[in-house]
Amino acid sequence: MTIISTTSDIELTKYNTKYVVFGKAMPGLPEEIFLQHPNKWYVGSKDGCSCGFRHLMSENYPALGFAEPEDWFEEDQEDIDATIELVQVFKDIISNNSKLDCVDAWSNDSDEPPVLSGDLIVDLNQISQASFRLVENYRFEIIGST
Repeated sequence: MTIISTTSDIELTKYNTKYVVFGKAMPGLPEEIFLQHPNKWYVGSKDGCSCGFRHLMSENYPALGFAEPEDWFEEDQEDIDATIELVQVFKDIISNNSKLDCVDAWSNDSDEPPVLSGDLIVDLNQISQASFRLVENYRFEIIGST
């Protein structure tokens, strides 16, 4: 599941499409405690959950990192398109000097406290929209002057 927080007061539901769906109702993930900004949003996809975006498992980062889609790493074209739409919304949010962070986590029934694999600063001026991927159990601080 993908959750974000921002200092922006933008009503993100105005960006909802068949690929990207923002909702104010948070899913109740323990990882929500890692979000640092006041306005919190759940990010769904065409699947209802957040599965319809480009993802990496934490053990594959940084080896695979942010990279354009490759034939050898099979990905659904709709997931690529959805991720590009999501990045465009991120750019819109940060373009008015708002802060934005994002956590991608698997929903599970563990009683263990949540642990992040790390924090990453993701500069959208340095990576292309097609290269962006969510990485499970990492908190992204999204920046850029786009």
